[in-house]
Amino acid sequence: MKYITLVILLIVCLSCSSDDDNSTATPNSEPESIRIDDIILDGPTITIDWSDAIDKDGDQIFYKLYINSILISETTESISSTTLAYNENYSGRIIGTDKKGGTTEVSFEFSSSDSKLLLYLDGFNTLHALDLYTSTPMWNAKTSFIESHMISDSLIYSGLGGVNGLDILSGEIKWTSTPNTNSNGDYRNIILDETHIYAFGSNSSLYCIDKVTGGKLWQRSFLDNYAPLAIDSDRIFVSSRNDDHLYAINKVTGVADWSYELSNSTGAAPKIETNPLIVNNDIFFGDNIGRFYSFNKNTGTKNWSVDAGRFNSFYSSPTQFNESVITGTYSTLYAYNLNSGAIIWQYVPTGGTIKTSPFIYNDKVYIGISKNGSGELLCLNASNGSVIWSYALENNTTSSPIVFEDIVYIGDWNKNMYAVNAETGQLNWKIKTEEVIFKSPTIVVGAGKNIIYPSVSGLKN
Repeated sequence: MKYITLVILLIVCLSCSSDDDNSTATPNSEPESIRIDDIILDGPTITIDWSDAIDKDGDQIFYKLYINSILISETTESISSTTLAYNENYSGRIIGTDKKGGTTEVSFEFSSSDSKLLLYLDGFNTLHALDLYTSTPMWNAKTSFIESHMISDSLIYSGLGGVNGLDILSGEIKWTSTPNTNSNGDYRNIILDETHIYAFGSNSSLYCIDKVTGGKLWQRSFLDNYAPLAIDSDRIFVSSRNDDHLYAINKVTGVADWSYELSNSTGAAPKIETNPLIVNNDIFFGDNIGRFYSFNKNTGTKNWSVDAGRFNSFYSSPTQFNESVITGTYSTLYAYNLNSGAIIWQYVPTGGTIKTSPFIYNDKVYIGISKNGSGELLCLNASNGSVIWSYALENNTTSSPIVFEDIVYIGDWNKNMYAVNAETGQLNWKIKTEEVIFKSPTIVVGAGKNIIYPSVSGLKN
């Protein structure tokens, strides 16, 4: 009997012990909230840093990071990095879980880095896009032989077989217009405003195209015309390198509001070789027999002209610095007073020829010089024309420099693209390109948030 009693007592005691344990068990504490501390953008790489979720039980927290509902990482660290496409908006979510299944989470929104692309055209009419974060190629596409490509609304406008809009990040054609119903060869001298695109066809007709539909609104015929263009709110200004006229074409009608014919007093056939520069109500341009002009852009009335001599052809497209307009012949760079045409300063390169256009940045002038098989990038004081520094290029250059974020970009005939510190003249990097670079580079930030055009571009105004 005593054995039976002992067994019963043991069962009763075990039952009591079990009841006591259940009554005193501590419930799991959920992890506390997660806070996003920082989102760090470095080109295509993004790093998300968040605070550790505090767990009162002392449990290790495991984190899952989702971006646009895609699992990016699983980690015990409160930081994670990945690469994302440029110019996009994203949604993120971090879920923290302890070992007992307790969870906490946070959702957030962010944007990836704005792309920074250097666009340049090689001698075989291939447009290249270089990622300036990584200094590596992004894409290339065949295009027409034009001086600089216009950019608007995430599209780069080119002119091969039509007026085409190329996607900034891929180079793929996203938009096309073929305004010449008879033949659609190359289109060049493309320029645009908020609603329209203007382009010369291979038949020397200037077309006005609706930017949304691609439909032709009007066309105006010219004779064998290769025309750098400028644009303001009312007119397109056409100055032909094969003609002796400057035309102010009305945007609405396609008819010339006014025109100016160069005088032929020297016996040489006069041509306008620079693209026009618009400053306030005036327009500036130079011809091939040494004359540089200022006109009222609204009326066509001449303000002043200067004569640098018959054999001093104005080739460099003008640009503005304070109260001066800076332009050049093959032999001399001039700074003229905007209002009077008086020479403020002039610079003559030693043993070289000016075949590029000047670019102004931080009170300095940057210009390329060709030296019969070698070249030079010059930095001058924009106020007085004195030389600040020079950098030797491997070959001649006809690629007008541009400056962005304190770096000068210029190409040469030895298949090089240079990135030179704008303050010191020291080389940052140099890359070999597939072909010779004749034309001027352009930089676009994001989907057109910021565009750095060379001085040869009509949109440099």
